[in-house]
Amino acid sequence: MTEHSPATATAVAFIEAFAAKDLTKLAGYCADDIVFESPRVKITGAPDVAEAMGQFAQAVASIDIIAAYGDDEHAVIMYDMQTGPFGTIRAADHFVVRDGKIISDQLVFDTYELRRFEESQTPAAG
Repeated sequence: MTEHSPATATAVAFIEAFAAKDLTKLAGYCADDIVFESPRVKITGAPDVAEAMGQFAQAVASIDIIAAYGDDEHAVIMYDMQTGPFGTIRAADHFVVRDGKIISDQLVFDTYELRRFEESQTPAAG
């Protein structure tokens, strides 16, 4: 087993809790004032972050972590998210961790598959 830095271990556990749809565990890794940013939203506060991630987790079938790097306070996790409606989404998160809690999560991914799905759900004008 690979030994991770403290921030990386927390970030990996957070992603694994997300993949398992374990929102109680996921929320336990969040600082009360966590800030989550993605290409689609910016959310502040552990309850709101956990709720939003729980909603998206319903579409996730599995997650395969490709790489995990970091130090005592920062971690970067790259992973493939297999989803039902969107196919595979490659994503990377940059986490800032203090006192064992995530205070910041910046998620980056290509939104093309999500936008394509949303467009297919919109009735054509006519």
